[in-house]
Amino acid sequence: MDFYSGWYAAISSDEVKGNKPTAIRRFGRELVVWRDRDGKASVMDDSCPHRSVKLSLGSVKNGVLACAFHGFEFASDGSCILVPETGKPAANLRCRSMPCLESHGFIWLWYGPAEQAESHPPWFEELDEGLSWSQYTSSWPCHITRCIENQLDYAHLPYIHASTIGRGFKLQDNDRNFELDDDSIKLRLKQSHFIFKFPNIWSLQILPGRFYQFIAFVPIDLENTLLYVRAYQRFVTIPVLRNALALILDYQSKKILLQDKSVVISHPRQSSTIDVGEKLYPSDKGIVWFRKRWSEGTTEGFE
Repeated sequence: MDFYSGWYAAISSDEVKGNKPTAIRRFGRELVVWRDRDGKASVMDDSCPHRSVKLSLGSVKNGVLACAFHGFEFASDGSCILVPETGKPAANLRCRSMPCLESHGFIWLWYGPAEQAESHPPWFEELDEGLSWSQYTSSWPCHITRCIENQLDYAHLPYIHASTIGRGFKLQDNDRNFELDDDSIKLRLKQSHFIFKFPNIWSLQILPGRFYQFIAFVPIDLENTLLYVRAYQRFVTIPVLRNALALILDYQSKKILLQDKSVVISHPRQSSTIDVGEKLYPSDKGIVWFRKRWSEGTTEGFE
């Protein structure tokens, strides 16, 4: 699987309720996300090791996950703690679990060898300073790398976004001074600047301390990506007005991303690190670096 090793924002926290398992597809695998008695999230293969039915069809009872088919119960580490017909645990039955943690309104999933999991995921500290945020999702039929590269590309602004954010944008008036390191890609333009942090989060600073756009690019599989798109703002805090502003900001964001999507999904659907003979130019400096780092950091999977 062509995915970078690291912590991925995998699903929004509010999508996983306390008493119901949630089925998701990530990295080409069917997974189940659920919460124990204390509300702590767990992620496991969505397959009961007894008869291979989906555990997401089951329920959460007394802080454990119960299979809908025969009532087998599993703890957060995947161990079977009860077989109803015997009234005992089953040491030979285990559902594979994945390292996960929860922060910043996301449940994060570690992709790569479990023993290499870092203590915390990447984040943008400026988004924690009392900002309100709204969120929507958008599904794109292409590899995650293509979605990310679109946000690293400023040269398309006056063409794809001529009627929105690209109106009046002059390529010659903006430098190409990317800041590139092993963990991030940064670019400052005259109007704003963005930061991408490996492996899957991006933030655009529009008004420092007051207004930011954010995207988490979540790999469903090798040919499909789910975008969690957020607008962070400090303009309005009154709930009713804040919700109204969120509708406006989300509408504007959807309009802009729809312009991007129609072009991005015309790419080959596989990873951009697969050589298809593209000829890159100076404005693609961030993309060149991204492909290099992504290729270097790619791992085989969860194990």
